[in-house]
Amino acid sequence: MQTSGATEAMAEETASLFRIPVARITESDAVERIVSIAKSRRSGARASRSPYFVATLNVDFVSNAVRGWPFGGNDELWGYLRNADLVTADGMPIVLLSRLLRRSLPERVTGADMVPAICRRCAEEGLSVYVLGGDREAVREAFAKLAGRDAPGAAACRGAGCAAVLAGHDDSFVELDEDRPEIVARINAARPDILFVALGNPKQEIWMGRNAAKLDVSVMAGVGGTFNFIAGRVKRAPRWMQKCGMEWIYRIVQEPGRLWRRYAYGLVKFSWLSLLHIIGGYRR
Repeated sequence: MQTSGATEAMAEETASLFRIPVARITESDAVERIVSIAKSRRSGARASRSPYFVATLNVDFVSNAVRGWPFGGNDELWGYLRNADLVTADGMPIVLLSRLLRRSLPERVTGADMVPAICRRCAEEGLSVYVLGGDREAVREAFAKLAGRDAPGAAACRGAGCAAVLAGHDDSFVELDEDRPEIVARINAARPDILFVALGNPKQEIWMGRNAAKLDVSVMAGVGGTFNFIAGRVKRAPRWMQKCGMEWIYRIVQEPGRLWRRYAYGLVKFSWLSLLHIIGGYRR
């Protein structure tokens, strides 16, 4: 049970948005925290504790998880986000909302930026990662790029697949209503330090939440389509668009047929919930 002092310290380290504790943390500090936890747990009995749960909150997460009249939500996903060990602000709208609420987050901390940095630090520290989900060729291409001559820590990798880092990749099709113990068994057999789950939100966070107690890994993080970005299969918006919170426009232009309905709904819902938050405090 937390003491009042510990509760106050935690409150100072996070900003509560839609009752989800978003960490006041920079990208570099988030990467170092994740790598440090993976290192510290490596020699311990990892199976006796749940993995350190990392989530990257953006508008799509809020749209999927948060309930607020007249919009529904996903209570299971919302619960996992509320209880995650580390939630970062993946989208600029999250950062801007925190500033409007005077609970300022220092910067945007995205999975697409953290994953390459984490992989390179793992190469330096001799830690391994495992990927669940994602296109097999995209993951292979991504790790080949991370093992390139211009990548920090490349000397710790062997060959195009960066073998010192990638413990395994499972591209099995995952259905949440099916129990697939063989997937967990394969992950545990590889004994990775960090598990990246690339199933997309909300599937990846719900899968991690439901399987956390069975996983023998130190850290698990949902990363969505990050490996498509690293591999260069999907281009990220220019930095100025990312900083202005306009990356969604760039993404819609790239994939209008797939994304415009999802983004339109998400922005309308997020704007409405944010307004409720600003004028009277969010009430679930």
